[in-house]
Amino acid sequence: MYMKRTGFIVKHRKKLISFITALNVISLSVSPAFAVAPSGVDTSSYSGMVDIVFWVATIAIAAGGGIPSLIKLVQGQADEDSRGRNAGIAGLVITGAVIGAAAAIKSLLF
Repeated sequence: MYMKRTGFIVKHRKKLISFITALNVISLSVSPAFAVAPSGVDTSSYSGMVDIVFWVATIAIAAGGGIPSLIKLVQGQADEDSRGRNAGIAGLVITGAVIGAAAAIKSLLF
């Protein structure tokens, strides 16, 4: 019985970590959007921190999605494999769309 639970956790660990991370990012991103600063309070440091967080997130998205897609694209082109090349192109397009969505979220919420 214990081995089955361990196998289940190991099998679904990546999905669980991704889900918990996405839930955390959503909750941390959306909750400050509805807060209104009292009059006379300087929020420039908060804005600077949000800018830094979004730059870090953009770099992480680009590195996590763009670099492997670019490698797949180059390998597919070198091996004359149209499926690999197209998968790399699709990965780059998806990465660009996610980066654009992050920029839109920043513009809309902050």
